[in-house]
Amino acid sequence: MIGIRTPFRVSFAGGSTDLPSFYKKNGGKVISTSVNKYMYHFIHKFDEELIQVKYSETELVKDPNKIKHKIVRKISEQSDLRGLDINSIADIPKGSGLGSSSAYTVGLINGINVFHGNILSKENLAKESADLEINKLKEPIGKQDHYASAYGGLNLITFNKDDSVDVEKISIDDQAINYLNSSFLLFKVGESRSASEILTEQNKSYKNDTNNELGNRIMELVDPMVGAIKSTNIKEIGEILNISWNLKNQLSNSVSNNEIEELVNNLISRKGIYGAKLLGAGGGGYILACGEPNTLNRIEFDNKVSFKFESTGSTIIFQD
Repeated sequence: MIGIRTPFRVSFAGGSTDLPSFYKKNGGKVISTSVNKYMYHFIHKFDEELIQVKYSETELVKDPNKIKHKIVRKISEQSDLRGLDINSIADIPKGSGLGSSSAYTVGLINGINVFHGNILSKENLAKESADLEINKLKEPIGKQDHYASAYGGLNLITFNKDDSVDVEKISIDDQAINYLNSSFLLFKVGESRSASEILTEQNKSYKNDTNNELGNRIMELVDPMVGAIKSTNIKEIGEILNISWNLKNQLSNSVSNNEIEELVNNLISRKGIYGAKLLGAGGGGYILACGEPNTLNRIEFDNKVSFKFESTGSTIIFQD
């Protein structure tokens, strides 16, 4: 049996500039961190003629083409999955804005390769995972989640016009990381949602050059955010989150709704909360809030989630 643990990510600035429709014309970059919320895959030998796939459903098939889970089905075209039981569980529901779909893809590609004795570099793992979802499955998504989950850690990720990607580790000491860990909190809002429609609309606007100026303004926030995080200036981090949220809201009418706006405004109106924005493409998921640790801890909210930065990326946690 192989056990693989793959982290979700929290993106601080630069979101949507990792879409090919934007970065191939303008370049793109984001700052994000992997966090201690994970997708787990467990893969072991099973009936030689069957494939069993367990997620929110359980599939038992003989023909790989009959697999309903599109990521698993596409991987089966490249790797022989017959005789395997593939079981996945997650700390956070899908549609959360934390990159769960990409974490699933990264983790499964990593696990299948390890199972067959092939160890991928972090770069190749991220590249293969992004290629599968973006080029082979034609999902209207960006690349940042694959690189965040594969590499792990706090990173400045640059997307070049020639389709290459540069990952630069941002080094801060343990004391700074502990302070940042206590200065962020996630608040769940709305239902889990599919980002495809929202991202399709954003891709179309980038291709038509109608939102390129917005994209460039979003990208311009990345370097100041890097500086604010390095100096653990949570007030500045919060201010940049607010600017980022206001810009992101202009990308599509589907990004926000009354429930999201109400919660964001409620949070940033509190003394000691410096900023908040919705993670992911929009429509629902988790709002990231930044503020004084004592203030965050006092907020009474049913669906709030604390997290810590993590640095390992997609990792083998069990092999027997």
